Amino acid sequence: MFRRAYLSVKGRKTKNIIMLLFLFIVSTLVLCSISIKNAANKSMELAKESLGGTVTLSMDMSKLRDEFKKEDQDSIEDKKSQMQDMHEKMNNSNIKLSDVQKISSIKYVNDIKYTFNVNATERSFSLYESTSNSNDNRGPERNNSLEVEAINTFELDDDYVNKKIELVNGTSFDEESKNVAIISYELAEANNLSVSDNITLTDSDGEEHTLKIIGIYQYKKNKGFTNYNKIYIDINSAESFLSSEEYNDGDYTITSAVFYLNNPDKVDEFKTEANKLVTDLNDRNLTLDIDTNSYDRMVSSIKGVQSFSNIVLVVVTVAAIVIISLIIINSLKERNYEIGVLLSLGEKKIKIIGQFILELLMITFISFILSIGTSKFVSQKFANVILDNQVSQTEDFNQNKRGNGFRGDAKFMESNSNVSVIDKLNVDVSSKDIIILVLVESLIIVISMVIPSIKILNSDPKDILSRKE
Repeated sequence: MFRRAYLSVKGRKTKNIIMLLFLFIVSTLVLCSISIKNAANKSMELAKESLGGTVTLSMDMSKLRDEFKKEDQDSIEDKKSQMQDMHEKMNNSNIKLSDVQKISSIKYVNDIKYTFNVNATERSFSLYESTSNSNDNRGPERNNSLEVEAINTFELDDDYVNKKIELVNGTSFDEESKNVAIISYELAEANNLSVSDNITLTDSDGEEHTLKIIGIYQYKKNKGFTNYNKIYIDINSAESFLSSEEYNDGDYTITSAVFYLNNPDKVDEFKTEANKLVTDLNDRNLTLDIDTNSYDRMVSSIKGVQSFSNIVLVVVTVAAIVIISLIIINSLKERNYEIGVLLSLGEKKIKIIGQFILELLMITFISFILSIGTSKFVSQKFANVILDNQVSQTEDFNQNKRGNGFRGDAKFMESNSNVSVIDKLNVDVSSKDIIILVLVESLIIVISMVIPSIKILNSDPKDILSRKE
């Protein structure tokens, strides 16, 4: 059987070369699909590790709205009462610093950001006056007001992360900093201030606080609302602006809290642990919102590549099975007499089927070796073309969202404007890919031989030889 298979492959050169070329193309496409898919999976895992997940602790407004929608509003008095109740619940839905400290102790937390607005007025400087902001529907008056934001780490500020602002001079601050501030370039220019100068602010009790300027920021994107009188100060300094009632022995109210996880897959475990540590979150109408937009945007192009590689693998496999089956069936017509002679000599039908499978395996083995040598180069080129196309489609889609003003996606577009879509894929052919290729091609050959095998099993040697005569 082995010798006959070898002599058959050697003797039918032209047709076997055509079969070799076809199987080489099939092997290359299959191996490319497998390699690209594995490379995409690896890139997605790396993206998860680099970005992690983001969870925001905030007031559950949807729960409050749903709760008050259920109540009857038969009169104006009922509506007023409902609004008062809702306002009271909102006041009781404050995020406390102790909440953040407890939740931040969970092992899945990689970093945290929390902020609150400071009630202060300018003392040693004048505000920058601007009336030119056509994109701001709230009017120029808001632009001329002082805004003091306390943040534990400046480099985690949304505007800084999203590259709406950048530090043009000086440095940032973190939780260890004290009595420092970062002001805008415009405010610094208006008051002839520079890094290392001091500014004085007054709190609600009239007490003065002196802060050292350690950084100056400037807006890079002036679309929408911009407040050139916004000052960032460190948390330690901000605490001194609070009244004794507001300070509440160190457990004061903060505006927002964001937890950055080291792995998005651990979000559910994180939420479970958080609710164990702070058991009254639900009673206080607080919720932990999951934000995986950055990860979704980053891997959006990779998902397209992954999907495309799956389609190619399925299409190539099915097409290969159909075409190889047809080639073998057509070959059986030419080799009908050979089959008849072998059967008349007492050769078992299963061995004749085995000979055909061996012939295919010999040709497949050669195509397999050739495809391994070329697949890395072809896979990389193939992946680059698909990825470029997916990146282009993703960017066009996002641009259309911006242009059409999709309000539901505003948070997504703003918070992820700095997150780059993965536009490079490093494809490599691993031993695992080769093993999968062997299994896929073996499956193709076995299935391709099903119909021809049925024909051989139903063959009658007398019939075949009589037709030949």
